[in-house]
Amino acid sequence: MAAYEALYRKWRPQTFDDIVAQPHITRTLKNQIIHEKTAHAYLFTGSRGTGKTTCARIFAKAVNCLHPKDGNPCLECEICRDAEAGALTDIIEIDGASNNGVEEVRSLRENAVYLPVRCKYKVYIIDEVHMMSPGAFNALLKIIEEPPEYVKFVFATTEIHKVPATILSRCQRFDFRRILPADIAGRIQYISEHESFRISGAAAHRIAMLSDGGMRDALSLLDQCAGIADDIETATVEEAVGVAGTESVYVILRAIASKNAAEALERIDLLYQQSKDMTRFADEISQQLRSIMLLKTAPKDPSLVDVMPDELAQLQDISAMYTLPSVLEALSAVRQCCDRMTRAGNRRMELEMTLIRLCTDYQQQNGELKALNNRIAALEQQLQALKQNGLPAAAPLPQPTRQKSAASAAIPAQNLQMEGKPDEKQFLPLKNWAAVLERFYDLAPTIAGLLENSNAYTFEEKGLLLIMVRNSLFKRLFRQQDSEMLLDAAEQVLGKRYQLRYKVIEAETEQTAPADLLLQRAREQGIRTGEQDPGSSI
Repeated sequence: MAAYEALYRKWRPQTFDDIVAQPHITRTLKNQIIHEKTAHAYLFTGSRGTGKTTCARIFAKAVNCLHPKDGNPCLECEICRDAEAGALTDIIEIDGASNNGVEEVRSLRENAVYLPVRCKYKVYIIDEVHMMSPGAFNALLKIIEEPPEYVKFVFATTEIHKVPATILSRCQRFDFRRILPADIAGRIQYISEHESFRISGAAAHRIAMLSDGGMRDALSLLDQCAGIADDIETATVEEAVGVAGTESVYVILRAIASKNAAEALERIDLLYQQSKDMTRFADEISQQLRSIMLLKTAPKDPSLVDVMPDELAQLQDISAMYTLPSVLEALSAVRQCCDRMTRAGNRRMELEMTLIRLCTDYQQQNGELKALNNRIAALEQQLQALKQNGLPAAAPLPQPTRQKSAASAAIPAQNLQMEGKPDEKQFLPLKNWAAVLERFYDLAPTIAGLLENSNAYTFEEKGLLLIMVRNSLFKRLFRQQDSEMLLDAAEQVLGKRYQLRYKVIEAETEQTAPADLLLQRAREQGIRTGEQDPGSSI
């Protein structure tokens, strides 16, 4: 009984026409062979599994074939048969990782001067050439630059940046592209038609996506799936690889969009109990977030997203739950999580923390707390500057009192001592006063800081806005231009222009400097202040 042969070896391309998705390379090499204008040294570069070594072997057969056909080896002559069986001494394959020293290169140079035994050319194929030492590269230079006319070199590498420029300049360089998922899926289905198993289109596409552009990885995974079942479905692929599957990814994406941290954590726990790879799952989440980003950016061109039709419909539904800024934030957070997981001791915890942050607006809350801390520090500095300029310290703010609700009784106007007293009418509490102060702070932060714990009321019939202020320093510093800015802020929030009146309530508590009182209140609320750690976050 013949030994089993792995699919990636059994279905390795035999001619240039069999190579998938590299026509820019195969066409050039075939034309060179047809016109007998081949170079003395080639450098094949690209990611793993894209056909570099295979193409080098086909080239070695083609240049030595006794009956080439349109630049391809005939596969029938004795040279082609012996080359395929590894019985030709004139085609030498060298592993650059294990033969990377100066002595190995010197031996190569000494043997290169001898004529080929059976072939027209002696072809040296050096795989992973970037692993060679600097001394070995230097020893190669002379023979690569001026080799005997019967010697050719083909170098293959996945890390072109590690190959010295002196070597690059002496070679013809060919860049192998990543193979598109559609091309890989098509090749997988073609192979399955000639093997003893069947694979669905969705499963072939799933393998193609997981192989990351490498045909060898795809065929190795196909081989693994064929050992599980004769009918390969998407579930078979996910079981073989240990991935969570798109359903779990979509659950997480919906949980992030709806801010449902509990649902996200429950799904993570389920996958962990099933021994799923957390790092691979995080990468799957990032890939689907990328798809959502593309859908949000170019909704009229879904071809940018390489998914199955039923998955595209689900992604479009999920993308409607996101804004473009939110998906960018989520994608950035998950990619950073993937980077941390490569060196983290507990990968599950890293992913859980990231999902909790995304589901609870952690980043936004953290930013707001930082902004609040910075505003308090700025107000302290402004008050300190006022003291140094000779202005008297303001009376302390009174202790907070229980605020009346919006439904409480209106305040009689005659009980208020105001500048420019209105008629005796009813003033109603202003519900949006906090929003007005927030807008006013952007215009005049110093004055806005003095309005802390103030209340506001409106007299709609007269168009009056009444402010009850609890800081006597407000009266000394408040100017006409400040009044206009405050009314502008109120108009932006309330949609109406009012006339301004205010009442300063004299403090009855023990005198305390406003800056000290602000510090005290910040400490009571657990907020770090500038005197403890300037610029620190909460």
